[in-house]
Amino acid sequence: MYPTMAKKLIVLLLTLVCFTSVQAQSQEDTRCMDFMGIPLEGPVDSFVVALKAKDFAEWGSSSDMEDLYFRGNYYGLRAKVMVNVQLTTRFVQSVYVTVGPYRTKDMLERNHTYFLNKLEKEYGEYVSRGQSEYFFGKYGDIKVSQTKNDNGTTDLNFFYMPSTPFYKDAIIFGLKGHVQEVITENAVAENPLERFAKNGKMENPDITERKYDRYGYLMQGKMLERQGMSIIDYEYDKQNRLVKRTLTNKAANITYIHEYVYNDNDEILNLSQKVFDEKNECVMSVNMRNNYEDHDDMGNWTRNALNIVYWEEGAQSQSTNVIQKRKIRYWDE
Repeated sequence: MYPTMAKKLIVLLLTLVCFTSVQAQSQEDTRCMDFMGIPLEGPVDSFVVALKAKDFAEWGSSSDMEDLYFRGNYYGLRAKVMVNVQLTTRFVQSVYVTVGPYRTKDMLERNHTYFLNKLEKEYGEYVSRGQSEYFFGKYGDIKVSQTKNDNGTTDLNFFYMPSTPFYKDAIIFGLKGHVQEVITENAVAENPLERFAKNGKMENPDITERKYDRYGYLMQGKMLERQGMSIIDYEYDKQNRLVKRTLTNKAANITYIHEYVYNDNDEILNLSQKVFDEKNECVMSVNMRNNYEDHDDMGNWTRNALNIVYWEEGAQSQSTNVIQKRKIRYWDE
């Protein structure tokens, strides 16, 4: 009984992996590092407009336009800012701030402490390693260091390095970090192999005509299936976590509703799926509860004990357990 039910269940769930549109997006992106209140991601043109709105003046660039240079106030003090751009996508890649030069040790130490206090209020406690301080965050890191100049002066440097891509396709799968590839053993409700481009887009040619919002969350797309075109709507909570996914196939007169519940670590604790016919009557339901047993350094699970409860109209509910394992590669490895 179990092999037939499991095979049917897995085939069904794998057909629902595709996603095409997003609704109820929150007004702010909470899954992104910022620089002076500006999302540190996406097209550089938009980032530059926001930077100039904060009175940073552009004064030059590198010959290949990989680095753009600005001057402005950084926490109230004059600073030079270098914006590094990913050449192929023209997306913001990192920001490097220089304040100084300082000629006296007293002034250097005073302003060093001042900046650490300012950054602590926004990004939490820092960690000292060697001659530098680091602010480690969920979506990026900041390194604070000093540079000795040939004339005996010293500069303070602040390096902002985001760790998440602009497009948030991986978040649909509950993934964290700059994910390149995920291989899942005993995959349920996801493909055994998922790949993501460096900009964060899922590499799936079946999903076409994609549209994203200004924060890189998928807004719309299409997928042609055997029984016509399927449309999927996504709903997020205020933390930009997927809470509901609705797949509608008018040609087949079927609607699938997926609802997600999260644990305290923003991991998917429970996923329920229901299938409704043309009369809006539930003809099948699946409930999946995760018990994550191992994680990698990025906080993504690598071993999961999954409990599945399956019911279909006219039959008794059945339950089974599946052990899942994942191997995850990241772009910065």
